[in-house]
Amino acid sequence: MCTQVQPPKRGTLQVLHGDGTSVGTVIVFYCPSGHQMVGSGLLTCTWKGSIAEWSSGTPVCKSVTVHETFGFRVAVIASIISCSIILLMSMAFLTCCLLKCVKRTKQQHLDRTAQLWLQLREILVKVPERWLV
Repeated sequence: MCTQVQPPKRGTLQVLHGDGTSVGTVIVFYCPSGHQMVGSGLLTCTWKGSIAEWSSGTPVCKSVTVHETFGFRVAVIASIISCSIILLMSMAFLTCCLLKCVKRTKQQHLDRTAQLWLQLREILVKVPERWLV
């Protein structure tokens, strides 16, 4: 059996598997908002040689200062802005492709119409005038 584990100061723990001390027990740790976990957030009670031990030490919940979260906030804002730009550029590209496709289809239709008129004109030129009356 492993020793009883206490939750970190300002943190909590949850036993995912086992009874909390027997071999095979798995414990996960959580830190509250505004805190960062230092150490492994998942411990497992395993055999090491002839004794049962936890896979690592109990983690600590360290307070995160405003200065430490500033870079993260800037990164999130930059990511949102870049995603927006990529989305707008993609929409512009698709719009251009669609317009080109519509224009090409319209031109093909006009070409076919002109071709039909030419063919009809050739047929009418070949038809004797007496048949037209």
